[in-house]
Amino acid sequence: MTEVLSALPGAVVVLFAFITQLGDFWFTFLACGLLYWLGPWTPKLGQGLTRDRTAMLVALLAVGVALVVSLKGLLGLPRPPGAGTATHATLLPVALRDIYASMATGEGYGFPSGHATLSLLVWGGFAWALRVGTRRGRVAVAGTIIALIGLSRLVIGVHYLVDILAGFAVAGAALALALGVLETPERVFGLAAAVAVAGLVVAGVSRNTAGALGIAVGGAVVWVLFGDRIPEPTRRGVAVTTVLGVLTVGSFLGVTFGLHPTPVAVTPLAALGTALLLALPLAGEQLAKNTETAAA
Repeated sequence: MTEVLSALPGAVVVLFAFITQLGDFWFTFLACGLLYWLGPWTPKLGQGLTRDRTAMLVALLAVGVALVVSLKGLLGLPRPPGAGTATHATLLPVALRDIYASMATGEGYGFPSGHATLSLLVWGGFAWALRVGTRRGRVAVAGTIIALIGLSRLVIGVHYLVDILAGFAVAGAALALALGVLETPERVFGLAAAVAVAGLVVAGVSRNTAGALGIAVGGAVVWVLFGDRIPEPTRRGVAVTTVLGVLTVGSFLGVTFGLHPTPVAVTPLAALGTALLLALPLAGEQLAKNTETAAA
């Protein structure tokens, strides 16, 4: 199936290389972070979004990352031949070819698919957290996006079908456990931490396993200590929090990735980045309140 789909016309392959970004870590992290900061003030989507519900999305992302790096490191199964080569790059302008190459290739182990795992957990979480439209409609939209992301991994030739199906199965079980049994962000972050520790034991220490542990621990610590004190978003507070977030979290991540830290350093850095993401509304809402008081 991978061979058949990757032989589709070049324009189709290029299109699916862009679609696959909807399940990439950078996109899911950005989407979960913005929904957490904006909450009910999210344009057209904010109805019913409380701080707890959006924190749960960040926790689901942490679970997905921990599952992917742990299982890939444990099983060590390869990707299809040619997964590291971006086909049809000549269809794009020269300035975009390096970006396209990063989107249309895969490296490291292939089983299970990280994009399939993250997309089902995060987009399934979106369908649960949002209150726009009907539940059936939200599930249909999320299911369509998840299916397209899974298909995209086959079209660009970076996964086998079994990788996709395994990712969906693992993520589906984790999503049911998180939403049906654990039910709170701190417990779901705890699940992510437990999976990440297991990944360190069975797969060894690497940047990926260390980063997964940092994300989970940082989220768990912040939510246990401050979760009940983080206020619900206000219109002014959301604006201040978002600006602070872009300046602090964005700069922090840019510097961190630029430094290429060792695995030992990755854990505290990932923990700090996640802690900043979650705790920032404390500063944003307080600063907005102080500014409003001073203006009055």
